[in-house]
Amino acid sequence: MGFRHVNGISWARTRPLAALIAALLVAGLVAAAPKVEAAPAAAAPAPAAEGHATGSVIVQAVPGGAARAAEAVEDAGGSVGEALALINGFEAELPAGATVASDAIVSITPNRQVEFENVSYDETTTASNFARSSGATSAWAAGNLGQGVGVAIIDTGIAGMNDFAGRVVHGPDLSGEGTTIDSFGHGTVMAGIVGGSGADSANGSTGSSGYTGVAPKAHLVSVKAAGRNGVTDVSTMLQAMHWVSAYKDQYNIRVLNLSWGTTSKQDPAIDPLNYAVQRLWRQGIVVVTAAGNSGPQSGTITKPGDDPVVITVGAYDDKQNTDPADDNVPGWSSRGPTAQGVAKPDVVAPGRTLIAARAFGSTVEKDNPKALISPSYIKGSGSSQASALTSGLVALMLAQRPELTPDQVKHLLRSTANPIANTGSTAQGSGRVRLEAALQASADAAPVQAVTAGGLGSLEASRGGRNVETDCQPDGVIDVIKGEITYRCESWDPASWTGTSWTGTSWTGTSWTGTSWTGTSWTGTSWTGTSWTGTSWTGGTWTGTSWTGTSWTGTSWTGTSWTGTSWTGTSWTGTSWTTAEYTTGTWGDEDEFLTAFWGGRPRTRLPGEVSEIEISRHLPQRS
Repeated sequence: MGFRHVNGISWARTRPLAALIAALLVAGLVAAAPKVEAAPAAAAPAPAAEGHATGSVIVQAVPGGAARAAEAVEDAGGSVGEALALINGFEAELPAGATVASDAIVSITPNRQVEFENVSYDETTTASNFARSSGATSAWAAGNLGQGVGVAIIDTGIAGMNDFAGRVVHGPDLSGEGTTIDSFGHGTVMAGIVGGSGADSANGSTGSSGYTGVAPKAHLVSVKAAGRNGVTDVSTMLQAMHWVSAYKDQYNIRVLNLSWGTTSKQDPAIDPLNYAVQRLWRQGIVVVTAAGNSGPQSGTITKPGDDPVVITVGAYDDKQNTDPADDNVPGWSSRGPTAQGVAKPDVVAPGRTLIAARAFGSTVEKDNPKALISPSYIKGSGSSQASALTSGLVALMLAQRPELTPDQVKHLLRSTANPIANTGSTAQGSGRVRLEAALQASADAAPVQAVTAGGLGSLEASRGGRNVETDCQPDGVIDVIKGEITYRCESWDPASWTGTSWTGTSWTGTSWTGTSWTGTSWTGTSWTGTSWTGTSWTGGTWTGTSWTGTSWTGTSWTGTSWTGTSWTGTSWTGTSWTTAEYTTGTWGDEDEFLTAFWGGRPRTRLPGEVSEIEISRHLPQRS
């Protein structure tokens, strides 16, 4: 990418640089809500991270790298401006022809102000039929675009597209790639459905809002859990949910979207994934999960969609119109009940051929050229889409009725859903989501759900037989992460997950935007302020003796294993991470972070549109 290492830095090198660092540290301590960042570059195939943008620019640095990034800007003849603590970056001026080279820089993008005031968000101007068929436009008509509500998306990251300008909070990268860039491309699509503004497709002269998401003014909190091939481990997802728990108050995270799942049938009463989602639910976060793409057989709901507490969403095809008469549930949408007999899914939402923002240069973009929509969009199908859409609807509900509890949100969506004729409840649950009805209905009759998950079950059983690889030593020998070990190659003890290790120095400090993510700074002052150490981390609500111990607080977090070759060497990012084992049959091509792009049936590399008739030819026949 043209970057070079810049070793060493003088913290008092220049007055602007010192002022920048001071501003970043102060902002990191006092930030209570996302700040509006400048708009990224206009849509273009080449990534802005090359560092060739000139004039007034926005520089985003890697966590802890703002000072080195500022030094690189000055070395290139530029000047450093106002700090932008939320993105761990700053404004800058670069002379024409300047090239900035530093491994501390994530991206350099033109500082352009995008105005949407002349764009109307309503059912007549949006190009997204799913916004109409789901009832999202009924909220828009009242001026409700999801403002102020945070939606966390644990996925493959969110690219810096214009459709998200100023509304993305980048949490940690847990994929091992060392960047928050969405190299796979799935997370960006989910973010576009949840809350894309349609900026790249809007037409100010006509008032068209383009390919909008459901809640186009909600802010999106990205936690990257998978890299270029979309594969992640259960233990990575657990850690990502841990992070969401920590930041829920700082970023007003009211919704968590999980467009992901495993085929595990482990009882939710003991499974660690179910424990985690129920934990977040109890903390006031509405957890929305995908049902899976393994239908039409019964009993194909994926975990944690099998959880009795959270909202599990299947997909239906709205046929790109608002007439309910021709709606149907595609054969690939997973069916209930769960292995424990729980009725799932809870509801269905539009999930076939939805158009949303894409990540330039991603695996998804490269593998699905027929799915690309100019200038920066992609068309795809899956229960992932349906889950993301429902997460956006929940954001609209909470923007209008912030007092609602997760139990009340679930009750309202289910009780106001519209069943599809001649379709069983195992395929559609209570039926199609109807936001306009949910916004108006009373929540007084909502039952208080019992939270029963204990989290003391097997980590390996939670994986459902699907395992990732890395070099644990590192010694050049590939190790399969199998059995009761985490993605960090650490022993997993289900009795060592909650309690003091969730509240100790391994996570707390004084600043999210400090000088480093690695080594002792992981446990020192460089991480977080009071937002990491509130009751969500230290209170009795994260109860019991389960989930504590050294697995989260020892050298696995603070030692060389975080920055060594086991994470950044070829074993993690090379062939062992992208081997065909994870993209063909042995890994499976129905669930996880997968969507069918341009196709009707979700598979990883569907070459073109597939009709329901063609699908039926390949489905098991029933007598």
